[in-house]
Amino acid sequence: MSSEKLEGVIIAIPTPLTKEENIDVCSLKNLLEYCVGEGANGIMILGTMGEGAALLDKERKTLINTTVEQVGGRIPILATASAVSTRKTIQQAIEIDRSGVDYIVCTSPFYYKYPDPESLLTHMERIDDAVERPLIFYNAPIFTGNPVSTDLLEKILNMKNVVGIKDSSCNYSNFVQLLRNYPDKNQRPGTIMQGDESVFDSSLLFGADGIISGGGVAFIRLLKQLYTAAITNDRLNAMKHQNNFTTQLLELLSPNPQRNWVYSIKKRLADKNIITNPYVTAPFLS
Repeated sequence: MSSEKLEGVIIAIPTPLTKEENIDVCSLKNLLEYCVGEGANGIMILGTMGEGAALLDKERKTLINTTVEQVGGRIPILATASAVSTRKTIQQAIEIDRSGVDYIVCTSPFYYKYPDPESLLTHMERIDDAVERPLIFYNAPIFTGNPVSTDLLEKILNMKNVVGIKDSSCNYSNFVQLLRNYPDKNQRPGTIMQGDESVFDSSLLFGADGIISGGGVAFIRLLKQLYTAAITNDRLNAMKHQNNFTTQLLELLSPNPQRNWVYSIKKRLADKNIITNPYVTAPFLS
């Protein structure tokens, strides 16, 4: 799988948990089968939606190993390494590398502000040297506190083992500029994917290779329709599907989308009998 170009609709799944915050393995298997059956082009685990930074190490291992075994190579798996320091991120990345996951996703370090943009390059280069799997850089400054410029994104995209970028910066002008720098999809050094769910249609119409969505786990078929319309340049239908997706997602996340979004997504999956319970990691509230 890792030799193929990553594109299409990638679903960043939430992590099904027990009340004690251990992995609900049965629900996880059901969720994975649901995503594959709905037509997802890839599955991302341990990301923001997956509460990856909040899980204990042993639960991370259970999640990774169960996902690899259950998916069985049918679609690509992306697993996230995200920590405060480079050393801790490398430790997570090595564990992912040994598991058989197709892609390792790396964020910038969080909590601390890195003193210079070059420190992020050093961070990624050290991870690049430590693992064999292809890397995806996950640009999420809202969560890490470390913004990344277009120039720096381009340097990362051209690193040896980096094969793509997920951009969740919500900085649309920077994202579009990155696409302008590589207008020919076939000549790009890596895949460029949008993680901002409010601009999936325009991003794809402008040339993005794919989208990665956490909230979209409840709307996979709708996102597939949006993606198909956009890549065939069916602008009107792409915009229609985007409006439909945005409306339904906001309804699902209301009344407090910034506070209860993890629980709200899990609650919808539980209501559809895809997972058993909508338990979340504390201090998220149920």
